[in-house]
Amino acid sequence: TDSNFHQFYVADREMEPEAPTAWTDDDVAARHLTLVNIAALCPESDIDARVTSCGPGDPEPDFPDQPDFEVVTSIKTPSRRVGIYGWPWELEDEYDLETDDCAIVFRGFATEQKDDGKDYYYVRVGPKEGY
Repeated sequence: TDSNFHQFYVADREMEPEAPTAWTDDDVAARHLTLVNIAALCPESDIDARVTSCGPGDPEPDFPDQPDFEVVTSIKTPSRRVGIYGWPWELEDEYDLETDDCAIVFRGFATEQKDDGKDYYYVRVGPKEGY
């Protein structure tokens, strides 16, 4: 399955591992492909998807809609630095962690309105404890 244009990444900032390419239909249906040090996350929209990211200590945004889906996964970040990357590999945000276990929560909102560009997404990264 080719999902190159429908993904962004959460990865160890110093390692910057290769993006996963061996997608199965199950991975696409689950909206992510997570390897040890990187997770590729799949919004409904293409590379122009609106993604809000938050890290440890950031307040939880108050979104007007209920999420259409939620993905919870985790990666190892030996550097304790995590980056959020747009496709093909552009650093959008970065966060420092107190542990090398990074929990990732990814939610999609208004996905039925993607053709009108009104869908939006949220990703939170932080310590695995508490997620």
